[in-house]
Amino acid sequence: MPFFSIITPVYNPPADALLECIKSMRHQSFTDWEWCVVDDQSTHKHVQKILKRAMAKDSRIRVILRATNGGIVDASQDALDMATGEFVGLLDHDDTLDPEALAKVAAVLSANSDADYIYTDEDKINSSGQHYDLFRKPPFDQIRLRGQNYCCHFSVFRKTLLDDIGGFRPGFDGSQDYDLILRATERARSVVHIPEVLYHWRVVPGSTSGDSTAKPYAYEAGTRAIEQHFERAGTTAKVTKLQPGSYSHTFTHLPSSPLVSIVIPTTGAKFRVWGATVRMIEHLVANIVDMTTYDNFEIVVIDNPHAHPGYTVPFDQPNHGSRCRISVVGLTEPASFYEMCNIGFDHAQGETVIFMDENSKVTTPAWIEQFMGQMIDPEVGIVGPMILMDDGRIESSGISLQLTPHRIGWGKSSRDPGIWGNSAVARTVSGVTDTCFAVRRSVFHELGGFCPEFQQHGADLDFCCKARSLEYRVVWTPTVQVIHFGRHRLPIFDDPEDLLILTRRWKSYMDSEQYSLVGKDRPK
Repeated sequence: MPFFSIITPVYNPPADALLECIKSMRHQSFTDWEWCVVDDQSTHKHVQKILKRAMAKDSRIRVILRATNGGIVDASQDALDMATGEFVGLLDHDDTLDPEALAKVAAVLSANSDADYIYTDEDKINSSGQHYDLFRKPPFDQIRLRGQNYCCHFSVFRKTLLDDIGGFRPGFDGSQDYDLILRATERARSVVHIPEVLYHWRVVPGSTSGDSTAKPYAYEAGTRAIEQHFERAGTTAKVTKLQPGSYSHTFTHLPSSPLVSIVIPTTGAKFRVWGATVRMIEHLVANIVDMTTYDNFEIVVIDNPHAHPGYTVPFDQPNHGSRCRISVVGLTEPASFYEMCNIGFDHAQGETVIFMDENSKVTTPAWIEQFMGQMIDPEVGIVGPMILMDDGRIESSGISLQLTPHRIGWGKSSRDPGIWGNSAVARTVSGVTDTCFAVRRSVFHELGGFCPEFQQHGADLDFCCKARSLEYRVVWTPTVQVIHFGRHRLPIFDDPEDLLILTRRWKSYMDSEQYSLVGKDRPK
């Protein structure tokens, strides 16, 4: 069984909160632990009295009183230097652990010999002792971690891993845990999530748990931590602070610029867009050519033989071919949207292929760069954008399989960050919509393309599920936004035949899906 070192930097916590923290440690059902506590020269006299009394009652509690105030990083590192355990857990001075916390972590470690980092679910506790903001977390997602320290509490690390990465780093006060988790997970052999609430984050005046603006320096440190994470991954990104407690990143430098193919099936249909009647394929191609900042792409149009009357190939217009090669593949037989996508892939030359619905418009100039930036991670096979309705509301911020397949964020304002930032930060999802997404050529080959059985919009989710079954990540990013014109798709997959196919193929995924993150229990 593992031996735990719990480390806690202390500075002027309220007496009752500190006493509850001590109580939660002493009441752990798993007893093989030490508690390494460092008081960072608290000015409130009750702090040292409480700590000394606790140390006298329990020999497992070890306390160091710093001679000078060094800040949370110095105090945390001092506590880490005290640790002799095989595993190190982080506990703040005013928070509490569930009585079974260490026992549950010990059980997981016994079953996972290569686990180097473990995190659990958490909630908040107010001054009246009421629990709220239950946070049911997803399986480990490095993509989401780049925009949000969602792992946070309760975090347990293998001590040798922390030694290898150098422990806490100076200059990251307020986000020292975030920086530590980013660096640790880059090297961890295995990361394990325990889907149980084992940590209670106390809301006290001046803490970020109650007010995300309480410590602005913490978000500045978090920004640097993420930027340096990308540098270690071999790229650069501009990181922007969001509220509350989230960050957006846009890739500013790619190590290479391989050819990207944009495949667009078309019927030559016309549609009224914001007061003007336009032919959608012409509208989209002009939009892509004029908007795109990426300098190595081609457009492959798949032309349905049942085109609308008067439809002619529009690509001989001046300047359309000046930036990229535009080719048109005319079909001799009718084909569904997904069949046209498969045919388009066969004619595409790029290492990455982007599929697009002609009834759409890109609003992000560096959209391809953002897709390619996510794909620097070799585990990422598919990337999709934020899809907006033409009135500005969200049509899809990814697809979830929870309970029934549905589009996340449907109908909400594009300014709404969603529950726990679901519509604000890039993350791994179950699927992305066929309005627009990018896929590696090698992954498309491995998956065998789109299934032609689907008649409406199920083949995109089926395609993503196939990718996930082969352990590729499907990533959704809000840094690319695409407007989808025409009939607004419903939030759920309502075609009974397509839903039957999805259920038959992926019911086990629907039963175990953990990406919805819904559940906020507010205090009464």
